[in-house]
Amino acid sequence: MTTFHRIFRGTALALALLVILGATHSSVQADEVTVSGSTTGVVTGLPQLTFTGNGHFTGTTAFGIGSLSGPNSLGSFFLSTAPTEVVGGLFTLNVTFTMPTGINGGQDTSYTAVIFGTVSPNIDQGGVYIQFVHAPFPTFTFNDGVNSGSFSLQIAHLFVQSGQAANLTAGIRGQQAPAVPEPATLLLLGSGLTGIAVKLRRRRKAKLAAETAEV
Repeated sequence: MTTFHRIFRGTALALALLVILGATHSSVQADEVTVSGSTTGVVTGLPQLTFTGNGHFTGTTAFGIGSLSGPNSLGSFFLSTAPTEVVGGLFTLNVTFTMPTGINGGQDTSYTAVIFGTVSPNIDQGGVYIQFVHAPFPTFTFNDGVNSGSFSLQIAHLFVQSGQAANLTAGIRGQQAPAVPEPATLLLLGSGLTGIAVKLRRRRKAKLAAETAEV
């Protein structure tokens, strides 16, 4: 087998391996996703209800699922006591993700909830429901150049009693895997390997020609 044929065969095998890896990469076991960020929120139409966002939350998925609660919740509500009345309003939650990076469409998103219930001058008598209207919740895709994947936040509906505070919790679903090379990258690599093979072939021809001339 000539040197050129060996190089050509090696190049073809390398390209075939890259194509196989790219085509089968989705079947590789995916890793967990780490989700971090901060939240702010605005309540309209209900002055008795206030929201305090979380300056930094973080959570990870394990086997594709995880949760944000306690210190890592999305924030907390407080419903103050007031003369008994039926109340209602809207709530907008704004989330800024610091991880994962490379989210398609940007690192910021918002969720909307409707609020309805009653308040009371007495603690634990009366309260409001905060019901998020996303159905289904959006799925975020990301590619930071090293990892790619997707995740979503399943934000729980919440009941806040008069005179009490309550955390806004969420579930996380998602998975990631090492980023797959783009087809253009594979083509560029293949072109480079082919160019090397052609250059080596020309060098070999020149060497043979020089040896023949000396004879």
